Amino acid sequence: MPYARVNGIKIYYETYGEGHPLVLIGGLGSEIQSWATQIPIYSKHFQVIVFDNRGAGKSDKPDIPYTIELMADDTAGLLDALGVKSAYVVGKSMGGMIGQWLTIKYPEKVKKLVLGCASAYRDEVGNEILRMGRETATKIGMKAVWLTAIFWGYTREYIERNLSSIKEALAKVPENPEALTGYIRQSLACEGHNTTDLVGKIKCPTLVMQGEQDLIVSPKRSLELADLIPGAELKIFNGVGHGFWRERQEEVDRLVLDFLLKD
Repeated sequence: MPYARVNGIKIYYETYGEGHPLVLIGGLGSEIQSWATQIPIYSKHFQVIVFDNRGAGKSDKPDIPYTIELMADDTAGLLDALGVKSAYVVGKSMGGMIGQWLTIKYPEKVKKLVLGCASAYRDEVGNEILRMGRETATKIGMKAVWLTAIFWGYTREYIERNLSSIKEALAKVPENPEALTGYIRQSLACEGHNTTDLVGKIKCPTLVMQGEQDLIVSPKRSLELADLIPGAELKIFNGVGHGFWRERQEEVDRLVLDFLLKD
């Protein structure tokens, strides 16, 4: 299995396709599998690089404080290990936070940036959701966290249509001390995220996307993020929430590809 030694830990990654590099950065607790439906589409046009953030999947899960900035350093280190000097970067939720820090600290590495359901900081309601998630994970387990996230993130209609596959995915959620540690460390990093005074430095073309009914990341916060990034484009998907990438997959993927392929 492909691993890169980065910042003193092992990061698990996979690559698909050929062309200009495109890095996909996942959200809180997610693994490469969260991009499973995008990989075959995007890899027709790009060399897609996907990986497990520290604290998730097959990557190391050290029991030390994490920050979003640190995870951006991990991403930059992975690009260096792969010999990638510049890439398109797409991040969703926590991955969008990481994408901000990556572009702020390593602007030469990011040619274009896509931020889905992300914000420059977590407001108090958002942080209460994170705290609830940590308490649920600790007292009940990781499967309960993911089930709660599904209820928070998707419409009832989507859950009803996909209940069988959701149950299959929940059955695969790891329930072990290492996975719990990684999730909690990532969650605390999200709670401490704040780039409000820094995202104005982002100069590359940027697309911000958000679900109109997002309960996990307030649409107001995404609107603020788009306003703070010079020249950023903004797209709001009506009638869906945090999981808009799955509920409106064809529309979202087409928008992302059009943005990345133009010019």
